[in-house]
Amino acid sequence: MTTKQAIFEAIEQLPEQHLEEVLRYVQQLARTDKSPAINLHSNSNDPLANFIGAVSHGSLATNLDSELYGD
Repeated sequence: MTTKQAIFEAIEQLPEQHLEEVLRYVQQLARTDKSPAINLHSNSNDPLANFIGAVSHGSLATNLDSELYGD
């Protein structure tokens, strides 16, 4: 038995009230498979994409607690 056949058999055993939920899940999986993989280093319209690696030369959190809460 293939995986597809096992899925069909399992679906046939479900009560009607669960079938809509199964359909939404399968549709979501289909959309996810068609969406392109995220490439963090590509030139995208994401304004944060150009910021990746910008703080590799220092620490933004140095003395953060003393600046926020005092000594």
